[in-house]
Amino acid sequence: MMNRAIVVFFILNVSLFNFCAWSREVHPHILVNNAEKESILEKIEKNDWAASIFMEHYNAVTPYVIRHQDDPEWILSRYLMNRAEGKRYTHAYDNGTGHFLVGYSGDAPVPTVRVSTHKRSPVTESGAPYIRPSIGELVPNDTSSFMWALNTETNKKDFIDPGQFISQINGEINDLALSAAIIYWLKGDESYAKFAADILNQWARGASYQEPIVGACRTGFLDIQTLGDNAYQSLILAYDFLYPFLKEKGYELGWYQNVFEKFASTLTFRGFWNNNWYAAVSSTLVYATLNLDDTEKRDYYLQFVLEKDTINGACGRLSLATTVKDWLTPDGHWKEPGGYHNFPVSNLIKAAFALEKNGYPVFQKYPELFDATYAMLKYSFPNLYVSAFGDTGRAFQSPETLEIGLVIATKYNRPEVSGMMAAMNTLVGRGLYKRSSSGILGMLTYLSDFPEAESEPYSWPRSAELDFARFYLQRNGTDEENGLMYGVQGASYNHNHCNGMAMELYGRGEVMGIDAGIGPNYEHYLHQNYFSQWAAHNTVIAAGRSASTPFSGGAGKKNIGQVELAAMEPMPGDSGVSPFHSFTDTRYVDRSTETNQLRTMGIVRTSDSTGYYIDIYRSDNEISNDYIYHNIGDTFIFSGLEGNALGTKPTEYPLSGDDYPGFRFFSDVETAENVGGNFKGVFQAKNREGNEVFMHVFFPESSKTYYRATSPAVKTAGRQYANKRLPLFAIRSEKEAWNEPFICVYEPSMVEGGGTIISVEKITELCNGESTVIQVQHADGSKQLIFQGNDSAAAVTGDNFSFSGFFGVISLDVNGVLEQLYLGEGTDIAYDGVRITAAGTPGSAWMQLEDKEGYSIFNNKPVTINLNGNVIDIPQL
Repeated sequence: MMNRAIVVFFILNVSLFNFCAWSREVHPHILVNNAEKESILEKIEKNDWAASIFMEHYNAVTPYVIRHQDDPEWILSRYLMNRAEGKRYTHAYDNGTGHFLVGYSGDAPVPTVRVSTHKRSPVTESGAPYIRPSIGELVPNDTSSFMWALNTETNKKDFIDPGQFISQINGEINDLALSAAIIYWLKGDESYAKFAADILNQWARGASYQEPIVGACRTGFLDIQTLGDNAYQSLILAYDFLYPFLKEKGYELGWYQNVFEKFASTLTFRGFWNNNWYAAVSSTLVYATLNLDDTEKRDYYLQFVLEKDTINGACGRLSLATTVKDWLTPDGHWKEPGGYHNFPVSNLIKAAFALEKNGYPVFQKYPELFDATYAMLKYSFPNLYVSAFGDTGRAFQSPETLEIGLVIATKYNRPEVSGMMAAMNTLVGRGLYKRSSSGILGMLTYLSDFPEAESEPYSWPRSAELDFARFYLQRNGTDEENGLMYGVQGASYNHNHCNGMAMELYGRGEVMGIDAGIGPNYEHYLHQNYFSQWAAHNTVIAAGRSASTPFSGGAGKKNIGQVELAAMEPMPGDSGVSPFHSFTDTRYVDRSTETNQLRTMGIVRTSDSTGYYIDIYRSDNEISNDYIYHNIGDTFIFSGLEGNALGTKPTEYPLSGDDYPGFRFFSDVETAENVGGNFKGVFQAKNREGNEVFMHVFFPESSKTYYRATSPAVKTAGRQYANKRLPLFAIRSEKEAWNEPFICVYEPSMVEGGGTIISVEKITELCNGESTVIQVQHADGSKQLIFQGNDSAAAVTGDNFSFSGFFGVISLDVNGVLEQLYLGEGTDIAYDGVRITAAGTPGSAWMQLEDKEGYSIFNNKPVTINLNGNVIDIPQL
């Protein structure tokens, strides 16, 4: 039973929202009004981008409009309706969970709208997608519950349960109706109005007899999910543009208010408030509510958008007031994986825009919404795509939210305009956005020209943190080809994956070391048993059994604990002490195996166009530990340092018990033979332009076992690797890997023979359970000594160097002369006669030696330097 407290009518605080009433007889009003028509026509006339949008929609819908004049049944017969007498269902029933329909009842006097039978689009057993039929391929007046669709594996058509294809096909026709309605409003051609009105009339007449789906609260009005009701948003808007025509031509208007209220009620009280669902339907809810003629009903539903929550168990929605507080980070990122940010936020922003247009100044009340319009860019790789952690693909900053935000920010002369324009210029300059692709919404509502703001470049942070996901990034350079960036991530939150401390690496214009992202769909066995599990990620698996507790692989929150940050330089928001170095030290406890883990990752920049990553991973499970790394590419080979390929032999990857991590999904497994000393591996890949790129991996000598294999195809590797299996390598330790950690050095390059690194070796006598020391040698004779410590007091001493701290780098030039010292959250680093010592608490510092006496130094805590006997105290800079 619905909580009575939820449905009590509340009077809106009109002083808060300064609502300006408008006449219900005035249409359109949701996105635009009649007073704006001339300025929109002028926008189309004077701006090529707007003109191209108009012509795109005009050209798409006009053939249908022309056919409709002589054959109106053609388009109407292809709308998916329950047409057979006795089966014009008014009620549909789900299986109790909202996953699929199991029954129907009722018989209306007219055809009713078919409801999607499943929450997913159909896929084959192996997860390949079906291709839905075009409008022209549909059977007219179809009464079958199945549909012919193209199997992408066999290239033949199968007769299948259409699932979400129903809402998608109707949605495609709905979009045509909206295009026609807007063309009518702008140009006055009644043939377009007739086409749209007939579609709208058939739909509303049938829908008025229907009730929301009976079952779980995730079910919608005309779709198995409330999310699917978004497919009918176009018709809700089309009504707003067509209302004068509908009234003048005598169309029955009584059906519409009933239908709009059913949408408003369903989207207010159903769906889920504890994830992105409620936000993702916000625009449809607001559009339907703003179409209600009854003022009391309109205000009743709007109160739940603006200020009142409708929590009833897991069902309902949160108001804007609660959303801003609970679901947006301080800088405006939605508290779910990056690919989920755009979906709820774009709908929230569109809803807020419609509210603003109709007298509710929500952007003024919630300025956090401005930050949400461009928050994702902060977390992007240099190619502007974000990390693919969790149940998501590889998204990028939404231009749509930015454009809408700019309209409102310009209206109020907000200080965010300059930052928003810097973000927009970045997207446009990198070719990720053209205004001509902004669609109907852009043509109607976006600014004709971007506001004149100071042309400052976007301010990229060196490092950043998403606390809810325990995601930590380090960035060095923002150039698309030469920039470097990695991210480390792991936590329990909605739509997380079971991945421990997983990482992604960027290089040469691509995210090369990839996270797998989502599988075919959340219910598919590949997603639940591989994509959402440890083996699909760049991480370390303990005892072959790492898993959530309890084991889980579907959507939603999976309990894996969370990564803890031990040290990081620069810290989020700081500029960093060194232009060449940065690092993170993260810790994790794998609850399923009671394994302690530590991951130190660092960036060392060696020139404006070269650099590399260090990855040192400790794991104390005494049974076994497996280090897994996936990269985009066509091949991966193990080789000696001179490039000679090492022999491999086919084998089976070792499995344990139920194989919770998902190793069994690796194919073409081979193990490297006769591995001894220091060696390397190389991934050969292509970028989006088809140019070859390489990721070179250096392995210091160890007693571990090395494998190569291929993984299932993923959706996060770029279009060049769509539907292709990808190479990976694994390193297996049949004992604890704490005292002898996994050590890998990664160097992205455009050259198959290698970048600048020729060898990486471990200085064994200085490595133990507390510290690691490696030497990286370059082709020109320069080298770095890299130090890792488990805390700020971890100390090592060599013949002519010493270090105490979390991370340190000593750089020597081609003649072996000291060039740089980097102390990362430590107390001391020294080489020959040069030493940096933290004064008091541990800190970070970077010193560059310019000649025998000259130097420059940057530090975030007071330090003392000893330069060949000269002792100098340096305050915090």
